[in-house]
Amino acid sequence: MKKPEHYNKRTIAGNDVIDMIKVLDLNFNQGNILKYLLRDKGQDKADLIKIIDYAQRELNYITEQETTKINNYKLFSNED
Repeated sequence: MKKPEHYNKRTIAGNDVIDMIKVLDLNFNQGNILKYLLRDKGQDKADLIKIIDYAQRELNYITEQETTKINNYKLFSNED
């Protein structure tokens, strides 16, 4: 399958973005950040807005996971 041209200009050590996402075991948000960072369509502002959106989603997810972990600790500890 032929890759879109905007993904061919920017690679990591000759590897395409999708392969690098798999190798690095990135989640959906992280993978999209890398994808938009490395592609080249001449729409840098739009791609940066997408990167910010996925970064914010990832930050929200991490914060939610940390909060859940803290709440679970409080639930099972003797601390008040």
